[in-house]
Amino acid sequence: MKTLLWRGLINKSWEHCKVDTVENGFKITSEVVGNHANSTYIINYLISTDNHWNVQEFEVSCEMEGKRKQMDGKKTGSDWLINGQIVPAFEGFKYIDIAVTPLTNTLPIKGLELHVDQTQLIEVIYIDVLNDEIKPAKQKYTKLSKECYHYQNMETGFTSSILIDRNGMVKTYPGFFELVA
Repeated sequence: MKTLLWRGLINKSWEHCKVDTVENGFKITSEVVGNHANSTYIINYLISTDNHWNVQEFEVSCEMEGKRKQMDGKKTGSDWLINGQIVPAFEGFKYIDIAVTPLTNTLPIKGLELHVDQTQLIEVIYIDVLNDEIKPAKQKYTKLSKECYHYQNMETGFTSSILIDRNGMVKTYPGFFELVA
């Protein structure tokens, strides 16, 4: 088991995350506590992956101002059931990106197994639970060195250089997240 603690800089958040190795992959559980639009939130998520870090299912719940939201997804073949309904727009997607955590950047970083100067364009299920949004997103990852990846959101043009630790976990996502422990 690997335990991680991230500090979020935008939403003044703290995340306590556990990554467990299980028989067919990895089980990730986490709690994020922060502040969004002057409201305190608590987000819990569970992600199950295969041995190649491809997401097989997820659950995300959020409590803010006494209101609770939840969304879940399960991969069935190449399809995704989101809250019990097949969403054709996510067909074949391997990864998710939960906006409040750097952990979901770790999934493609570890799963793609890129070599230095190699680039991969991927499609992810983007989940912004604070704004009640779930949609497809195109992202590009380029491995710049053993410890650094260049990330690009293809729709918005946003880019960042993400530093990882020796285990491939996000260590620094400049301006957004820092690994504390």
